[in-house]
Amino acid sequence: MNYIKIGFIKKPHGIKGELKVLPLSDGFERFKKLKKILIEKNGEYVSISIESVKCMNDEVVMKFQGVSDRDCADTYRDYYIYVEREEAAELDEWEFYTQDLIDLPVYYQEQLIGTVVDVQNFGANDNIEIKMNDGKTVYYPFHRDFLEKVDVNNKIIQISQYDGFFD
Repeated sequence: MNYIKIGFIKKPHGIKGELKVLPLSDGFERFKKLKKILIEKNGEYVSISIESVKCMNDEVVMKFQGVSDRDCADTYRDYYIYVEREEAAELDEWEFYTQDLIDLPVYYQEQLIGTVVDVQNFGANDNIEIKMNDGKTVYYPFHRDFLEKVDVNNKIIQISQYDGFFD
């Protein structure tokens, strides 16, 4: 996929067509630089021009061009927001786009133990959801203290601790 998922449209904000967006990373300020985004609608990606962006607490408030009232804004509710990969923000070391982690094999001491099926955040930090070789699903902290190596280009995640997580 050439698009990166960066946010989720929660609901309209006010009566002038603005939308509350939940960013999928901590880079709220990155949204202010966006000129256009994409949403996936009926299996097709639709480009939308952005009129304005405001950062408020843990949310972003966006206004799309051509959206002037609450009813029109409500038609965008519950859609994910994407940007083209080339326009996505550069990531720091140990930052990854969720979709780049999905389907990566997970190894412990050079033994394949499972595959990443999702990334969840339960408050403290992100966790990778691993479908183990035996079919079980487990959550493992996606934090450098628990990871030996994450190499998206070579498609490998090497965890550093096993005991206590997979019992």
